[in-house]
Amino acid sequence: MKKKKENTFFGLSTPQGRSATATIRISGEKTRTALHRLTSGKIKNPKHRKSTVLNIYNKNNNLIDNVVVVFFEGPNSYTGDDLVEIHTHGNPIIINRVYNTLLDFGLRIAEPGEFTRSAYLNNKIDLIQAESILSLINSNTKEGVNLSLNNISGTLSAKTVQMRMDIISALGFVEYELDISETDTHKNTIVKTHKSVKKLLLETKELISTAKYARLKTVGARVVIYGKPNVGKSTLFNSLLNYERSIVTNIAGTTRDTIEEPSTVGNHSVVFIDTAGIRTTKNPIEKLGVVRAQEKIDEADLSIQIITKLTETVTKKTKNNLTVLNKTDLLNEAQLNNLKTNKNIIFVSAKNKSGFPTLLKHINQKLDLKTQNKSEHQITSLRQEQSLKKIQKELKEALENKENNLEIIAHHLGGAIKEFDNLLGKTSPDDILESVFSNFCVGK
Repeated sequence: MKKKKENTFFGLSTPQGRSATATIRISGEKTRTALHRLTSGKIKNPKHRKSTVLNIYNKNNNLIDNVVVVFFEGPNSYTGDDLVEIHTHGNPIIINRVYNTLLDFGLRIAEPGEFTRSAYLNNKIDLIQAESILSLINSNTKEGVNLSLNNISGTLSAKTVQMRMDIISALGFVEYELDISETDTHKNTIVKTHKSVKKLLLETKELISTAKYARLKTVGARVVIYGKPNVGKSTLFNSLLNYERSIVTNIAGTTRDTIEEPSTVGNHSVVFIDTAGIRTTKNPIEKLGVVRAQEKIDEADLSIQIITKLTETVTKKTKNNLTVLNKTDLLNEAQLNNLKTNKNIIFVSAKNKSGFPTLLKHINQKLDLKTQNKSEHQITSLRQEQSLKKIQKELKEALENKENNLEIIAHHLGGAIKEFDNLLGKTSPDDILESVFSNFCVGK
């Protein structure tokens, strides 16, 4: 017979390693008992949100540390259950001693994201808000933090709840007609329903359009550096990072794989990606590198093509591409001035960093354009985007029903409502919940 899992759990909420303080959380029905035992009976009836400085002890009554304890009584806690935060000194030995003591008391270590999952299961937050907490933790820009905080407060949830209610209203009207109205009144019902669905489709499309913007603001823009072998891609990559990340030689094909490193340009968080030189080759390893380079170019938010001669293939100037002529240090002033008549090309020397202010300015401008989005509501996860696309599909099929059959319209509106329930986490399958919360750290 499968043993029932202990429902009181604990985890470290601060990063691993040495620090001034560390925070260990405990949540569940045995929280009070664990706190009573840890403090050798000094805390019998903990008060909600009261901080107490005292010693904690192991099962043999040996001193572990002098700590600050804060108790939160359920349901008025982060998880919705009784919860305690223990603020210890940030020595890994002390943290391990607390862990071992709690395990001795019969508690278990939390699974990734279990504290937030408990908050979701206790209806403290919905699934959109849960994902926004993860987005807040991982955001690399001020705008990403602000966006995540806005969604945690429930603004995006409120928007999707309203859209769901609008579909329910439209479905109710259709079902009323199916139940009691005559066939000759169906035309008016269809016209009215189509009007509602068109409005919802516009709102859904607008939300979907915010996905890329939100990703750029939270995760960062992927900027791929590509070109033929020996044009100075890796040297440029290293110069942009201000340290030697990629190996640089005069041998063509030195870089065989993609190399990624985070950085910042202006107000933007970016990931610069160095790639293998693009050419026809018989070397099987280099071939794989070329394929991978092309994949990264296709996925890029911004790509930078490096050339050393104007006679080399130049990608047509687009919103997602910059062309950079490198190795200007090998040109005399007259040659360089003659080349600079081409306004579609940025001229740099990756070796001595000349032209870099201009290059960084252009990268910043490109990313400024890509992150301009004035929408009040913005989605922050791939799951949210996929759910909205399924809703969009159901609404389109309701609208494009050639027979104008009310039963078919009702079927697709019902499908859209189910997808909204998945979006908000009202009826999400366990595998969806697992994918959401497994990305959290143990203490969150």
